[in-house]
Amino acid sequence: MKGLLKGLGVTFSTFARRTVTVQYPEEKHVLPVRQRSFPILTWDFDHDEPFCTGCNVCVRNCPVDCMTAVMHDNPKYTEGTSNRRKIVEKFWIDYARCMRCNICVEVCPFEAISMDNTWAGHEHAAYDRRDLHVDIDGLLAASKSGHLAVPFRPLDNIEFVEKLVAGEEPPPTAFLGARPEARQAQIERIARGEGAAIQEREPEKPKAGARAGAGAAAGEEVEILSESKLRAKRMRAEREAKAFTDRGEPVPAEIQAAVEKYRNMKPGEPAAASAGGGAAGLAAGEVLTGTNPDGSMRFPPGVGDGPKGDPNSAEKVRAKRMRAERQLKELQAKGEPIPDDMAQALYDLGSDLAPNGTIWATLAGAAPAAGEAPSAGAAAPAGDGMVFPPGIGIGPKGDPNSYEKVRARRMRAERKANEATSAGEAIPDDVMATLRELGSPLAGGGAG
Repeated sequence: MKGLLKGLGVTFSTFARRTVTVQYPEEKHVLPVRQRSFPILTWDFDHDEPFCTGCNVCVRNCPVDCMTAVMHDNPKYTEGTSNRRKIVEKFWIDYARCMRCNICVEVCPFEAISMDNTWAGHEHAAYDRRDLHVDIDGLLAASKSGHLAVPFRPLDNIEFVEKLVAGEEPPPTAFLGARPEARQAQIERIARGEGAAIQEREPEKPKAGARAGAGAAAGEEVEILSESKLRAKRMRAEREAKAFTDRGEPVPAEIQAAVEKYRNMKPGEPAAASAGGGAAGLAAGEVLTGTNPDGSMRFPPGVGDGPKGDPNSAEKVRAKRMRAERQLKELQAKGEPIPDDMAQALYDLGSDLAPNGTIWATLAGAAPAAGEAPSAGAAAPAGDGMVFPPGIGIGPKGDPNSYEKVRARRMRAERKANEATSAGEAIPDDVMATLRELGSPLAGGGAG
């Protein structure tokens, strides 16, 4: 009985309590500065650009690999309105994978990322996980609009408490350029007729980097790049092409053209000179090798063009070729014979160290001479000498029956056949059917 009365006393005492119910979303609690939801990017109002330079420190340190950043040259640096030579071009965070560990905020050297401590940082519910992929515009929205009143980094709070306990001067305030005061100063500059960004120094005069090359038309500018810039442009074009390949989409023609252009372009020479001459950007009489002009590996057609993670991806094919070349050099140093499977692998992967001759010499020798017509009824080769049966490989570019896609199918089938033969196994029926259909000499007949 006594316990029952005590319970009723607790029940009746709640009648006098003040309600704690909040009519969300019309009413919202004031969030503490120390709370955090998801990482966002901060905006530099003094220079009217993100603080982020795209250095990828946060991307490398992210334990769940939910971030992607792309860097490019900062156009405002030459205008004199920024001191950042590089600036972020694209940035994505997958909030569906982010675990809000705060590591990206701690490692960022530019105070470019802060944990969102606003209600907008919590309200990311979605029916589709793909809607939780936030791009650079969404990541900058809170800071750029002035809603991120107090950008917060937990480490700053720890240092402040430590200094306070020790009776020392507090550390300087972080994220100064991302606060609403800086936004207000920018608005005042614009109202006075000044630019949105502070003019740090005089604009740079344009460099004579692009000049008319030999054979260029009058007044036409030809692109001439240093080795580092050529490598950067080639890697960017390859990255864009790989993004389409990973999604299972056809690579646009302009991206394919950019990849070929920068792969065959030479440092300090105009693009027109590098692209002139024979097929694939070769000068007349020049023979392809296993190395591009910029020093990167060149693979035969159909090799190294698979999506990331596939055995035929560029990364795995490169590792396989490097491993085979290393083993070849070790055997040669010991004076031991080279196994046939290793020699075949070096040949198939386009290595210049293939002991029985390179695939590049084979392709060059198989190409028809100038003015020579291809064999009757066969698809015309595109510089590598591969000839198909009538009606095969004659479709337009991008079509499943295009020369490029048929060539890739035949190369893959031949590679699988060689692997089965090297392992002492029978060639699978579907592989043999593909070899016969595409006229491979490995099928016991057909043009090669």
